[in-house]
Amino acid sequence: MNSRKYLFCLVAIVTGLVLCAPSALLAKDNTNEAQSWLATHTGAAEINVDGVWDSSDWGKVLLHQAKDAREVTRTSDNWEIEGVVSGKTVFLAFIGKGQVGFTGEATMNEDGTLTGSYSKGILQSGSGNKKLVLHKAASQAAHQGETGGAPAHVVVFRKHYHNCPQVKAQVFVDGKEAVDIQNGRYLTLNLSPGIHLIGTTTIGKIGSQTQDLDLAPGSTSYINFEFPSAWVCTIEIQKTDATEAEKALSKLKPNDANKVKIPEMVSLDPIGK
Repeated sequence: MNSRKYLFCLVAIVTGLVLCAPSALLAKDNTNEAQSWLATHTGAAEINVDGVWDSSDWGKVLLHQAKDAREVTRTSDNWEIEGVVSGKTVFLAFIGKGQVGFTGEATMNEDGTLTGSYSKGILQSGSGNKKLVLHKAASQAAHQGETGGAPAHVVVFRKHYHNCPQVKAQVFVDGKEAVDIQNGRYLTLNLSPGIHLIGTTTIGKIGSQTQDLDLAPGSTSYINFEFPSAWVCTIEIQKTDATEAEKALSKLKPNDANKVKIPEMVSLDPIGK
């Protein structure tokens, strides 16, 4: 997340729109209420919203809607998304730790954009809702949603720093925490081909960073969980080329197994040693 988006998160709290807030500031509506709200929209799906979308308010939103299905899932930053398509409108609930952060609805236009409104908690009719515009990300992979191909690999590493050694660096994949990467360690994420969001909570700031990766079958990508400041313990996610990554990995060792949250996704096998 860039500085502009950090500012947005802070402004959001001041204005009462808690889009990047910790669980203590979430709306009181719970997951069941969101599911009940979604269940009221029962029309057959006339559009498909599968893919990556950009919004000035929500940032990058990754949605998955299977062919001929109504249900929508996936993630935005570290929010989990539950949604449904009814007619030409998609209804979305953004959920964190069992509570609803905000909900929104958007209708597909002829130009392919989604426009509508959103609000904190369960969306109500009225003047208090905020305008929402979603644009399809310019780059959509030909292999998005491809099945049967070889898994893709994402090597995540964290260089050894004397400052902030005990700070947690949580690695989220599509909104779910996969592992806590330790100081001076690395690990490999084994993922299906297609688009995935790699994210982390950001220490000392509200919100999170995410990096979208468009993974081809059998490919290997590298992500550096960097601490760019010697004075402030904040994490910056950086895509890295193989040459730079291999140089860094030669000085690191695999992560500890007790830090892994999703074992079927995370490999701790040594790399290049």
